[in-house]
Amino acid sequence: MFSDLEGQIERITYTNEENGFTIAKLKVYGRPDLVTVVGNLMAPTPGEILKLKGEWTNHPKYGEQFKIVQYKTTVPASVYGIQKYLGSGLIKGIGPVMAKRIVKNLASRPWILSKMRLINWSRSQVSAESGSG
Repeated sequence: MFSDLEGQIERITYTNEENGFTIAKLKVYGRPDLVTVVGNLMAPTPGEILKLKGEWTNHPKYGEQFKIVQYKTTVPASVYGIQKYLGSGLIKGIGPVMAKRIVKNLASRPWILSKMRLINWSRSQVSAESGSG
């Protein structure tokens, strides 16, 4: 019988780009510790939210793990998740520091988010807006 699990990728421990086999740590609501998930995930990114179907297994060396059978990704909805997602290296030129600046800048002006349809800032504009540059 398969179980459902939903959480946010906190970090990637290992990924094989050829076949997608991944070992990742997932932050799951209601659990104090990170959950180790294993299985085929294509291009996993920290900050990404996963809805998983799979089964719990117990690895003799690494302990409890969730073996993924099926998954669906969704975009992050929390400020922390957006910052983690942006800072993951997915977007060239935006690392953890720049992601923090972007989130801080947008969080200080929430009305912008409700009116924006497309974020089309260059790195220099974001740096200038956040007071560094």
